[in-house]
Amino acid sequence: MTRLNLLTVFALLAGLLGCESNPVDTKTGTVTQDDVRRDIDQAAKTTTEYANQSREEFQKGLATRLKDLEDQIASLRTRQGELQDEAKANWDRKLTALEAKRDAASSKLTEVRRASEDAWKDMQVGTQAAWDELDKACREAMSEFKTVTKSK
Repeated sequence: MTRLNLLTVFALLAGLLGCESNPVDTKTGTVTQDDVRRDIDQAAKTTTEYANQSREEFQKGLATRLKDLEDQIASLRTRQGELQDEAKANWDRKLTALEAKRDAASSKLTEVRRASEDAWKDMQVGTQAAWDELDKACREAMSEFKTVTKSK
């Protein structure tokens, strides 16, 4: 969030310093209210465009991660057949829990897509945490599955 705030400040400063095509009258050195309003409007538009691009990139990244995790879970479900009955039942419980986490992360992605501009910024941290937890759980499951299948 700090990075976004910093970029917002830079965008506002750029607008206030006259990045507009109608610069301040340099002969008199006078800045009018219209100059300030115009520059603030331009900075606000630039900031909004940046926020929208950032949001879209975040959503695309999560969608890609979701697809990868779904593939990994499907692979584990398929390979579960290699296990003995007791281990298979244990893995069924673990994979069901992993799928529940995947569903929760998918719901977070849907929430981000539906959220207003202001709300999504607040949701970003929580959404990232949910995805990180899912990534970690999936990596641990893959590692544990390799251990279980080697020991049989």
